[in-house]
Amino acid sequence: MLSNYIKVAFRNLIKTKLFSAINILGLSIGIAACLLILHYVNFERSYDKFHHQSDRIYRLRYQRTSEDGSSVKFASSTPPAGLIIRERLPEIEKIARIFRYRGVVVSYKNIKFTEERVFHAEPEFLDIFDFKFTKGDPKSALGGVDQALISQSMAKKYFGDHDPMGKVISVDKKTDYQITGIFKDVPQNSHIKFDMLLSFENFAKSSGPDYMENWGHTGMYTYLILKNGTDISVFNDKIKEIVESEVGEMLKEYNMIMELPLQPLENIHLDSHYMQEYEVNGNREVINFLVIIALFIIIIAWVNYINLSTARSLTRAKEVGLRKTVGGSRQQIMIQFFFETLILNMISLFSALILIYIALPFFSQLTGVPIEYSIWHQSWFWLVLPILFVTGIIISGLYPIIKLSAYQPVTTLRGKIGTSSRGVNLRKVLVAFQYLMAFTMITGTLAVFSQIEYMKSQELGFDHEQTLVIKTPRVRDETFGDKIVTFKEAIQTNTNVEKFCVVTEVPGRQLYWDNGGIMKAGEDISKSKNYMIVGIDYDFADLFNIEFVAGRNFSKEYRTDTDGLIFNETAVRWMGFESSDQAVGQKVDYWGKIYTIVGVLKDYHQQSLKEAFEPIIYRLMPQGRHNLAQFAIKLKTGNIQRMLQTIEKQYAAFFPGNPMDYFFLDEYFDQQYKSDEQFGHVFGLFALLAIFVTSLGILGLVAFMVTQRTKEIGIRKVLGAGVPRILYILAVDILKLIVFSFVILLPFIYWGIAQWLQSFAYRMNVSFELFFWPLIFVVIVTLVTIGSHVIRAAMGNPVESLRYE
Repeated sequence: MLSNYIKVAFRNLIKTKLFSAINILGLSIGIAACLLILHYVNFERSYDKFHHQSDRIYRLRYQRTSEDGSSVKFASSTPPAGLIIRERLPEIEKIARIFRYRGVVVSYKNIKFTEERVFHAEPEFLDIFDFKFTKGDPKSALGGVDQALISQSMAKKYFGDHDPMGKVISVDKKTDYQITGIFKDVPQNSHIKFDMLLSFENFAKSSGPDYMENWGHTGMYTYLILKNGTDISVFNDKIKEIVESEVGEMLKEYNMIMELPLQPLENIHLDSHYMQEYEVNGNREVINFLVIIALFIIIIAWVNYINLSTARSLTRAKEVGLRKTVGGSRQQIMIQFFFETLILNMISLFSALILIYIALPFFSQLTGVPIEYSIWHQSWFWLVLPILFVTGIIISGLYPIIKLSAYQPVTTLRGKIGTSSRGVNLRKVLVAFQYLMAFTMITGTLAVFSQIEYMKSQELGFDHEQTLVIKTPRVRDETFGDKIVTFKEAIQTNTNVEKFCVVTEVPGRQLYWDNGGIMKAGEDISKSKNYMIVGIDYDFADLFNIEFVAGRNFSKEYRTDTDGLIFNETAVRWMGFESSDQAVGQKVDYWGKIYTIVGVLKDYHQQSLKEAFEPIIYRLMPQGRHNLAQFAIKLKTGNIQRMLQTIEKQYAAFFPGNPMDYFFLDEYFDQQYKSDEQFGHVFGLFALLAIFVTSLGILGLVAFMVTQRTKEIGIRKVLGAGVPRILYILAVDILKLIVFSFVILLPFIYWGIAQWLQSFAYRMNVSFELFFWPLIFVVIVTLVTIGSHVIRAAMGNPVESLRYE
């Protein structure tokens, strides 16, 4: 009996090739797309969970709030906090501090590279986290001074196939470190990524008490493990007590609030967007929305199956009647249709797995999910896969099976089964539902890219074209300051160089230097606020073509400019001046030293248009500040590669031992939108897949509709109806559903886009055009889908149509 069910099921699938192919293709794409989206979502949610104690690990952050409610929030903490908390709070099982060095020059013999992922770390850092070692003992690898741990990739880069253990490498040609351990490359789903760890004692000694004991500084990342059973709220209260006991009097004097909030490790990647993050983190709202998209696509595929199955119920009615007449029970008929559904879903499932296998390399490139993070090795995948399979059989097959098996033999054999209004209405609702989801995804995709284009098209307030940015050398000697001056002069002799300036941070990059304790001269210290600080030379404003709204630029003609400041417009308002003109000439108390405001720069977008203007104060620093400096060079159009080679030779001559680490500012600035563009590409890809699956369903319905109305088409053609008229008659109902879906959806999607845009400081206007083009696109796709069948039927010989059946 079982073999008969299977045999008949295969016969019916083969007999109706078109409908079977549409169902299999739709379900395959739906399952594959759903699983690929969930693969990306699972990767984003997996960050830092590979540490076996991840649920007990926290990062200690730092934030301070001024009297007016303005606050500055950091991903890092203040240097002395970790040491004092370790001594006073017994709830802590482990605690460690790390400090990141950016752009250090690491060298071994004649091999040297600029490295961005280098950290000084306390020994307990390796006890808190589960980073895997291939050589060395993590218990003692960072226990002394002048010790270094390197990744496998870094070992390969500097030592090739030779064993690095015990070898000595140099950092910035200042300190030599002995390699005491090699660790596996840090997984991509770690919020902190490093290639080298150095002894913390070296950093503490070089920084001295001015940094290590100062509660006003940041940049010290602090991680801790709490003992089981620790009450977080009680623990936070104890941290507040420590802050009060250590700096309470100072905070009262400045009328400022300082907090050291705990941040769960597992939440950092998706929920942390503070200053001094290691890299741009993910977004939990985006991830949650992608889960909804995954459900949209699989539901669309299931709805297609229901639509086609119920539409074909008329052609299967006589079959059901005949089976019942010859003794078949309703139960047997239901089993027969169940096997058809089961086999079709099994074929779709295996096809989906093949699609996933083929698409994985492209998907990895699109989303950034490493190919090594194999979907086939994820436990959730093998759990979700059978759930989708079983759910698909139940949802897509249950209603058609019950409906088909319920037909009465007398009625069906007399040919009195028609298309009931209830069945037609159900299909209309399901088709409308598909269009609702398709509209949502297409409009959402268009909104994402429209907002990105809007931000890119806006005036930034500075010129970032043709601007080469070179990080200042790390390997320096006592003549470094003089070399900067002569290097600048040498570069400017190049006819392809327009301007050159030294700046602590170029426009287009996040500012890391901030100071509080700045106020109008004579004001109470409680009036002080936080400002972002940028060190510049005399040519900064001219190179970036930034407009002065009041006052003047720094000038070599004014020796007093060493005690001068330039504000931006936001800083002027921040300090309480009525206007930019009124601010010029005013005295400012900057950490007890009196400066004079000599000019006011027009606000420009230091970062992308996602961020609001920040209050920035510019100080005259022709040689930069410590290691915080960059060379900005405005190039003329021409052979960029040749100019780069020339500049690189001059750089090597002036600063030997330093690789030239550079980037072009316009390319770097656009990278700030990379995560948004990636989201748009992912969103757009699956929106197109949703439209494709919906079109498959429409194609199947139209094919069935044309089959049922073949005689009608022939009669209309004999009576003089042309192809456009026939196309209109058959398409009008579906077009009405499109318009209905559009009208229903419009207010909801308008609200959703408006809510999403609230996360941007500068956002586009939500115009009707944003919704009009998706409507046109859906209409065109639908008409093409319908027309492919209708035109073929309408172009046929009417005689053949009238002889139908």
